[in-house]
Amino acid sequence: MLRILPLLLLTGCTSFGIGSLFQDDELPPPVIPEVKIIKEEIPLQIYQPPLPPEIKLESVKFSVVNKDNLEEKILEIEKMLDGDFVAFMLTPIGYEKMAYNLQEVQRYILQQKEIILYYRKATQSDENSTAKDWLEKNEKE
Repeated sequence: MLRILPLLLLTGCTSFGIGSLFQDDELPPPVIPEVKIIKEEIPLQIYQPPLPPEIKLESVKFSVVNKDNLEEKILEIEKMLDGDFVAFMLTPIGYEKMAYNLQEVQRYILQQKEIILYYRKATQSDENSTAKDWLEKNEKE
């Protein structure tokens, strides 16, 4: 009997059908509501900031100074500066390097602009608009 008692305690009263005495004989199955799936396309709104204004460069005057016109250029610069002679000079090789650097800056800016235009076209909501339209629109802003 002591061996059967723990077995009864572990299995509970339901194994003998006693637990069903406290329940209704048959419960109706639960009502599961119909699930409605609604698909709605929402256009992606990505902010398109305007391009920065174009670069406005000042004109630069270059003079070529050599041993034949040195005195003339010194007088010309002193007159222009109202005082002492001061000049910044580049060798021809230095000038070539400066011109190369400016071309590299221009190349970099143009490549960045192409990347920006590509992503603007990829993310803009109006599919009929072109990069040219976008540039014209942003020139006005």
